[in-house]
Amino acid sequence: AFEKLKTLSFRGVEIKMTPNFTCLPCLVNLTLDECPALTTIDESIGELKSLTYLRVSTCEILEKLPDSICRISSLKVLRLKSCSTLSSLPKRLGDLESLVELKIKDASITTIPESIAGLTNLCKLSVTHCEQLNVLPDSICLLSLLECLNVAHCSRLASLPERLGDLSSLAELELNLTGIEVPYSVGQLINLRKLSARFCWRVSRLPDSICQLSCLEVLDLGLCQKLSSVPERLGHMQSLETLDLSYSGIHTIPNSIGQLTNLRRLSLQQSDCLRELPDSICWLSLLEALYLQWCLNFSSLPERLGDIEKLKILILDQTRIQTIPNSVGRLKNLRVLSLEGCKLLKEVPDSIRQLSSLQQLNVSGTTLEGFEKHISHLAAINELTGSSFELLGLSDQSRKAIKHLRLVDATIEELPDCVGGLESLEKLLLECEMLRALPNSIEQHFRKLTKLEIKSKHLKALPDCIGLLKRLQGLSLECENLKTLPSSIGSLKDMRSLKLYCMKLEVLPDSIGRLGNIECSWIESQNLKTLPNWIESLGRVQDLRLHCEILEAIPDSIIGLKELHYLEVSSSCLKVLPNSIGSLKKVRKLLLNCPNLEKLADSIGELATLSSLEVYSDGLKYLPNSIGFLRRIERLMLKCENLEALPVSMETLKSLTELEMFCNNFSALPDFIGRLENLVSFSFQSKNLKHLRVATGSFARLQDLSLSGCRKLKVLADTPIQETGLAHLPSLQSLHLQDCSSLEYLPQLPSSLCVLDASGCTNLRKVSDVSGLKFLKALRLGGCKWIEYVPGLENIVIHLEELVLPGP
Repeated sequence: AFEKLKTLSFRGVEIKMTPNFTCLPCLVNLTLDECPALTTIDESIGELKSLTYLRVSTCEILEKLPDSICRISSLKVLRLKSCSTLSSLPKRLGDLESLVELKIKDASITTIPESIAGLTNLCKLSVTHCEQLNVLPDSICLLSLLECLNVAHCSRLASLPERLGDLSSLAELELNLTGIEVPYSVGQLINLRKLSARFCWRVSRLPDSICQLSCLEVLDLGLCQKLSSVPERLGHMQSLETLDLSYSGIHTIPNSIGQLTNLRRLSLQQSDCLRELPDSICWLSLLEALYLQWCLNFSSLPERLGDIEKLKILILDQTRIQTIPNSVGRLKNLRVLSLEGCKLLKEVPDSIRQLSSLQQLNVSGTTLEGFEKHISHLAAINELTGSSFELLGLSDQSRKAIKHLRLVDATIEELPDCVGGLESLEKLLLECEMLRALPNSIEQHFRKLTKLEIKSKHLKALPDCIGLLKRLQGLSLECENLKTLPSSIGSLKDMRSLKLYCMKLEVLPDSIGRLGNIECSWIESQNLKTLPNWIESLGRVQDLRLHCEILEAIPDSIIGLKELHYLEVSSSCLKVLPNSIGSLKKVRKLLLNCPNLEKLADSIGELATLSSLEVYSDGLKYLPNSIGFLRRIERLMLKCENLEALPVSMETLKSLTELEMFCNNFSALPDFIGRLENLVSFSFQSKNLKHLRVATGSFARLQDLSLSGCRKLKVLADTPIQETGLAHLPSLQSLHLQDCSSLEYLPQLPSSLCVLDASGCTNLRKVSDVSGLKFLKALRLGGCKWIEYVPGLENIVIHLEELVLPGP
């Protein structure tokens, strides 16, 4: 009956034993996922001569695989994941001569059988998170085609086979979070391109033979805290592009590193014992990134650092460097320089002025002297990050150079006046939680400012002079104690974006009504009760989001928002919408997250361009009849648990293609829903829905129907099948009935159906004949424990691609 079935999936089913597989000669893919009771895979699995893919995942009490699995000569991929009690693999595993990939994760296996040597086509072997695994067989070294070996997170694994070097095809070796020490034979892996041994706590040294890996491109030894040195001949690995020795115990870097002519990234961060770099590092002409942050004892840089011509990123945060070599000025490609927390660094050389490509500079937490004389020469800089101390002595010339400033300082209560003198500043980001005030000089010097962001817990007011920032286009305030805004804010005529995340904001000044160019406005406050009538003046706003917990009303003056496309309102106190909302002729999306909303305005039907309406409310019981006039609405989502009825006028919503309803008071659906002639997707969930009536001719274009979660649904058709029922839905392609736990019977279904998902229908006892479902590709009956037989299933397997059965 299942001779042509190619894909079979058991997912989330309560079976102790798989069915007999002898009737599935053409099966290609078999998946057993999340079968918590599965203890046995039937021996007949060995008869699946066409099987190429087998995955067993999250079958937590499965202790072993059947020996017969080794007879599946066609198997190419075997994946075992999260089978935590799986304690052994079949001894004749090596008989799977076609196997290309073997992946085992989170199992209790202690060994891998010696027969693995028979997997002569194996290219990828991944055995990870197997904490009981303590040894790999020597026979693994006979896998001549193996390209990837991954044993990461096997914490008890302490060694690799001595003849590992015989794996002549190996390109990737992953040893992360194991107790392995790298064997001498690793040097024979002539095709190895990646070696990763992060957090291998026993690695204290590397064999000299590793330097013979002429093809190695990535060497990652990060977090090997016992690693105190690397071989002197490190430079012989001339293909190396990435070298990561971060968080290690290395004391020195060998001079030979200068021979790594292809090295592009060198990570040494938090190597506490490292004090310096060899001069030869300056020979690395292709090096683009050098990370030395948190090397707490690192104290000097090579004098010829500037010879690294391609260097783009230099991170020196929290080091003990006292000087930067004069040659730094030759780093013409340097884009990022970070010196955060370099407290012993007192000055930088004059040559730093020559860093013509520098875009990001971080000097916060330093005590640089004379630093201000250099900034004006850094013409390309677009971000300066620092604390207030570095800014106090900036010269006039320096102020003219800076365009973007990010000030991160948790201690200052007010900004120094010099910040206001950065006359070329275009973007100012202040992350200063103790900040209480902005300088009065702001009106004199921030004339080019286009973006201002402030994050502060103590800022309670903005200076009036902020209104003189004539070019300001974006203002974002995340200030929880800010209660008011100055009236002068209304003078910011170029403002395009206003975002206020101010929980204690109580009122908006009338002058904001003069900001006629605002296109985006987000307001979040727990104290704002009303919006002023001047809101109508914001005629160009396209995106308005109001997350105001105690907002009681939206003024009628919202009528003035003629360009509004997106309106989002979230409030627990809003009970009604104003009638004027119907004048928002360009609104395309309206989202109302208002738990106590009791009424939608009748004028909502006048939203001529509305294409999406989402309403979340427990207080809404009825929708206005005018909703039937939303001629362009395509998506309607109603999460309204107490909604009692839908207006019949909704029958006229000819453009509606997607309808989602979460409404617990409905025990049946209004008949007119079936007459929504363009409805393509319908999702309905109700705790009280008991039956579904589908009249002949209804839901003519419906493709997706979901009744998932309707736990009281008992009947899908309550009248004679020949007159009514799902069989008369000519376009239906997917039917989702997950967790309809009271459903007992599936009636006749339409021949167009492609997907039927009744997973979790724990009381389902009978399914009608499915012989007519010639296009069915997926049938999911996982968890339907009472289903013993699906009539007609044998007649549709020619098209079936996925089958999830409850099992025997």
